[in-house]
Amino acid sequence: MLNKFNQKSIPNVILLFGEESFLVDEQLDLITNMLIDDGLDINSIEKLDGSKINEQEIVDNANNLSLISPKKLLIINNFDLLYKNKRKSNPIFVNYVHNPNPSTTVILKGIPSKLNGISKDLKNLKKASSAKTKIEKLPEVLKYLILNDFFIEFPKLYENEIPDWVVRRVAKYKKQIDIQTANLLALSCNSIREIDNELDKLNVYLGNKEHITINHVEEIVGINKENNVFELTKAIGLRDLDTSLRITDNLLSHSNQSVLILITLSRYFLTLFKLLDERKMTQNKFQLAGKIGVNPYFIDEYLRALSKYSPSEIENIISLLSNADEELKSTSTDYKYLLFRTLTDIIA
Repeated sequence: MLNKFNQKSIPNVILLFGEESFLVDEQLDLITNMLIDDGLDINSIEKLDGSKINEQEIVDNANNLSLISPKKLLIINNFDLLYKNKRKSNPIFVNYVHNPNPSTTVILKGIPSKLNGISKDLKNLKKASSAKTKIEKLPEVLKYLILNDFFIEFPKLYENEIPDWVVRRVAKYKKQIDIQTANLLALSCNSIREIDNELDKLNVYLGNKEHITINHVEEIVGINKENNVFELTKAIGLRDLDTSLRITDNLLSHSNQSVLILITLSRYFLTLFKLLDERKMTQNKFQLAGKIGVNPYFIDEYLRALSKYSPSEIENIISLLSNADEELKSTSTDYKYLLFRTLTDIIA
C-alpha cells in the first residue's frame, strides 16, 4: 500500500482514510517526504480542519500559490466532517477535483464511517455490488476520487490478520520472524502502532542479527513494560536520576543486563550526537528521524533530550560510556556499582 503512488505519479488530489490511524499517519508522512524530495519546501505545507472550513476555502487555498516553493501541500484533516450534514458537493469544488492546480497536492484525510472497509468490499465479489451502490450515493467529489482510484484506505486489521502483518512489517527492518513469535508480539500489544514501537526496539536490540525469536520478544517487550532499557533511556533523556536508578536496579535484579544497558546507552547518545548536526540542516521531524535512523514516533524524545544535555556533555558522556564498557570487561568491579556510578555521572 505504501507504494501505491511513486514520486512521479502522486495525484494532485488524494483521499486518505482508514480505521488503522497509525498506517494512515505513516502514509501521510511518506507522501509528504516524497514531495519534499521532489522540491516541496516544508514552509509550503498547510493544514486545515475540515470541521472549520467549507469547500470554497479548500479551492481558494489550493489555488493560492506559495511564494517560497513552486510546489504546495494542502492537508485537510477531518475531511469527513465537511460532509457530515450534506449530500452534495459544491460545483466549484467538483470542478477543482476534476481539474486540480498542478502545483498543489491536496490530501483529504478522512471519510464517513459508513464507508470504512470500502476498498476490501470492492475486491469482494459478494460485496462489490453493494459497495458500488454506496459509492453512487456519495457527494460527487468522494464518488469521483474513489471510482478513479485516487484514494488510499487502511481498513481495520482483524485479530487473525495481525500476525501476518507483523511478519510483513518485520521485513521492513530486513529481519525475519516466525508466525508463532509474531502472534506473541501481537497479543502483547494493544494496537499496530504499539507493535511497531516494539519492533523498533527489537531492531535496535538485535543489531545485525536477522531473526527475532520468542526469547527476544519476551526480553524486550516483557511483562513489566515499565522496566526495560528503552524506558531507561527515556528517563535518562529527562535527566531523571531516581527513575533511572530504579529501572536499572530492576533490570539487574532479574539478570545481568549490564552489557545490554551500556550498549543501548552508547547508541542513544551517539544518536543524540548525530542529531546535533542534522538539526542544523533541517527542522523537519520526519527527515530528522530518517537521517538519524529512528522511528518518527520517537523523534520528539530525542529532541527533548537535546534540550537537557549540551553538546559538550554529550561528547563527554560518550567517552564516559566507552570507559565504563572497558572497565566492565577488564576488571572485577561490581557491575551494579559501576552502572549506578555511571548513571550518576551522566545525569547529576
